[in-house]
Amino acid sequence: MRTTLLPRPERTAEAPVTWTSRWETALDGPDHDAISALLARSFSSSATTFPRGRSWAGARPELRVLGVGDGEVVAHAGLARRFLRAPDHDTSVLVGDVGLIAVHPGRQGQGLGAALMDAVATALHGLDVPFGFLTCDPELQAFYRRCGWTPLLDHPVRSIRVDHALEDRRRNGMLLPVTRPVADWPSGRIERNGQEI
Repeated sequence: MRTTLLPRPERTAEAPVTWTSRWETALDGPDHDAISALLARSFSSSATTFPRGRSWAGARPELRVLGVGDGEVVAHAGLARRFLRAPDHDTSVLVGDVGLIAVHPGRQGQGLGAALMDAVATALHGLDVPFGFLTCDPELQAFYRRCGWTPLLDHPVRSIRVDHALEDRRRNGMLLPVTRPVADWPSGRIERNGQEI
């Protein structure tokens, strides 16, 4: 998939962005260096570190959505198919788990975040998963809502964090209907029995 996003006329002109989806096995050392440089800039205030050559923090993605402008990675999201457990129903649900969502700090405010999430939705459709799933801090939920994601307000989420600790959080799960409607999502607790991306 390749599309080009041109800057909005009212914004400062920046290089157009080309969007691609790349399988993890198709990435080489320079690709990981470029991605890790973006992630280090984007997550510089967190405890997560991205040493040169390592472009993941927790679980390694299977697919990357990349926005490249002027030869530099300016937007990124990692995706991995996995089953989330709904223990109240003794069932599991296949999702495209999305993480490491980042836009270069110098390119924010140009519509790249929304374009990135459009590219993520396209990639999730290509993976033929019923739902997209991500976790975020409450102050970011309005952005994801505008991109078509639904907050899972009544679904506490248990996750294994990047630092391997278990975390129970309320109101941080977000769901994107891909091939099934939100109404098909099971009620109650959700467990991500694997490390977050």
